[in-house]
Amino acid sequence: MNEIDRFEIRCRLLPHVVPAPMALKVTGIATEKLSDPDVPSHYDAMRQVHAKLMDWSPSIFVGYNSISFDEKLLRQAFYETLQPIYLTNTGGNTRADMLRIAHAVAAYVPNAIAIPLGETGQQVFKLDRLAPANGFDHANAHDAMGDVEATIHLARLCRDRASEIWHRMMQLSRKRDAANILRREEVLCLTQYWRGQAHNRYVTECGVDPSYDVSRAVFDLKQDPKPYLHMTAEELVNELNKSPSVIRSVRTNAQPILMPSAAAPDGLVEQSVPFKELVSRASMIAENNEFKGRVGEALTRRYPVKDHSPHVELQIFDEFPSSRDKALMQKFHLAPWEHRLRIAMDMDDLRMKRIAQRLIYFERPEVLPVEIRELLDKEIQARLDAHSGVAPWRSVADARRELTKIQCEDVNGASAKFIRKTETFLADLLR
Repeated sequence: MNEIDRFEIRCRLLPHVVPAPMALKVTGIATEKLSDPDVPSHYDAMRQVHAKLMDWSPSIFVGYNSISFDEKLLRQAFYETLQPIYLTNTGGNTRADMLRIAHAVAAYVPNAIAIPLGETGQQVFKLDRLAPANGFDHANAHDAMGDVEATIHLARLCRDRASEIWHRMMQLSRKRDAANILRREEVLCLTQYWRGQAHNRYVTECGVDPSYDVSRAVFDLKQDPKPYLHMTAEELVNELNKSPSVIRSVRTNAQPILMPSAAAPDGLVEQSVPFKELVSRASMIAENNEFKGRVGEALTRRYPVKDHSPHVELQIFDEFPSSRDKALMQKFHLAPWEHRLRIAMDMDDLRMKRIAQRLIYFERPEVLPVEIRELLDKEIQARLDAHSGVAPWRSVADARRELTKIQCEDVNGASAKFIRKTETFLADLLR
């Protein structure tokens, strides 16, 4: 795990995006840096990010809490800059999450790494606590490169001190391997964390969502499956939505912690029914294809179909762009700015067409016809000036509410300068 390349980039804030005051306060980013003309625009930065990740491919892309957070932000940023959104898990690439690996190591090799405790005695896995507890000088917590270095430090420790868990989690970073493990290993140990507490269960696969095959269901073998085998799909939906649930969902593309039954923590072994009974229950489920089919149907029906959003940002998963539009997106990136509107208008996908127009507006508004520019002017101003809590994005009013909360909690006045500068920045957005 030796460094062979390093990449770091910062970009200007998009004109229609209002920053979160609390995020600015935590990270220490000054408001003047948000519109610094000496750093790249969001579009230019994401083009560089895409090029660098392609240069590193094929790879295992690893972050800290990245599957739940960073990956979603990256996918959205690629979508809003007309680039392939699944770069990190296609083309031979896979993705892993050091938070999940740390969870697995803590549960199965408890002395391999030190886990700090919170005020109520719960385990704390925040990177700025976990890395220092294991010998890393994390003076630059919440700085992007500092967090990367902390993540690498923890990765080396987990690889060296819990190699079997490390290699299993690397397997589980590949959705095909995760699916094979679920299919081939009759009894598995599933570990899921909730508020710093590991919850371990003996499970077996009991269904696959036919509409989304990375969505799988597992059955908690602590329970006798007989009362569940004849449930209708609707009844199984209710079971999936219970907490705690006997039937639980896992995603093969999200590095689930699924260990061999022989590796189960002592506490689980002591509380479990005899292993022979676990195998018998797992076999009962494996042989009942009708039950597994109904569980798969329940996975499909578990969440209601979302209404179509009028906001282009929230249309990311509506459909895949056609091969023709993908080619036009590539052409768009390579063409001179004065030719890009014509390319945008030739796209069939209205989402891509709209995003392309907005990119031109952000980067080179002078090449747009006056009527399109004025329309986008009004759209951006309306986003910024939306009433608090109404829109699915942060408006200036929302940011001011958050700033007021910071002010109320600032009993000694330590944040007074930050509050003044942030309020000035927000006022300037509306001018």
